[in-house]
Amino acid sequence: MRYDVPLYLSAPSAVLGEREHTAADAVAGGLIDEENAARYAYTALRVSDLAPVQLAERAVLATLAGADFSARAVGRLLYAWTHHQGHEFWSPAHYVADRVGASGAEPVGIQQMCNGGLSAIGQAGRDLIADPDTGEVLVATGDCFPAPGFDRWGGDYGVCYGDGGTAVLVGRSPRGRSVRLLSLETVAAPVLEGMHRGDAPFTPGALSGVKTLLPRVSKKEFLVRNPELDFGPLARRAVVTVLERALRTAGVAADDPRLRVAGLPRLARHVMRDAYRPAFASACGAPIAELGLDTGHLGAGDAVANLAALLDGGLADPGDLVVLLSAGAGFTWSVAIVEVASL
Repeated sequence: MRYDVPLYLSAPSAVLGEREHTAADAVAGGLIDEENAARYAYTALRVSDLAPVQLAERAVLATLAGADFSARAVGRLLYAWTHHQGHEFWSPAHYVADRVGASGAEPVGIQQMCNGGLSAIGQAGRDLIADPDTGEVLVATGDCFPAPGFDRWGGDYGVCYGDGGTAVLVGRSPRGRSVRLLSLETVAAPVLEGMHRGDAPFTPGALSGVKTLLPRVSKKEFLVRNPELDFGPLARRAVVTVLERALRTAGVAADDPRLRVAGLPRLARHVMRDAYRPAFASACGAPIAELGLDTGHLGAGDAVANLAALLDGGLADPGDLVVLLSAGAGFTWSVAIVEVASL
């Protein structure tokens, strides 16, 4: 989608888990072997003793402060997550809205797995364009992956998981440190949904805390059962397709010199090197920042955390274009093209 009406992402923030769990300690504790630790190249994962909604609450408060914006003026609060939020039968979006004082906002949950952050931003943009009376929209994410419910170091292939919350304010005017949203495109491959379901039967209730989630098991089961579906080529085609669409929609050439930097999912280094970076480079000339090797993958929060890191790190100046790519189980890939606004 092309955003001809000016829309801005303001004061992006990320609140990470308060402790670091180093790769060296994980190897010593038998949570990951030395070979995979070296191949993945994560130096540490961020770990929290808080619930994910509490990290999201802190991120939202940081965003509101950075944007100098009142929680009471928020029109909608879109909250995305991938993993257990602390209770089974409730609305985490409403919890976050209540805790930050967004008493007049409509809280909405966004379930797009790890693509949830960019998906929520896209929804926020559509809301603001469709209804002129909609006030600013807060987009927030929160995810934690504690044991025994999740094996953050060894439970998946090519990715380790860190804890964090993120937030960004989406509105019609820039507020504080901001980028203008030029385009956001998405492609999906529902044929791959079984990669996170595997051969396990449907259950009548959640198994959080009773059974450790091991995504690598369901992925292996799916690929054994569907040998004709080669995930690597499918993912590469999806990345190229969604990236080309987003650039075309924004009216930006692949070699535009304003393309200053790109933020990609916080996956293991070998996955980025062998899959994502080559696919990205074939369609876009933006240099790719190395992000997340000291945090781990933040579930639905990678895209907003990457935007905050790129702006905080001074990697993009006013007028520069930034590319944000995210991916989530299902599978879904999204790309946003944004332009850094003048302060």
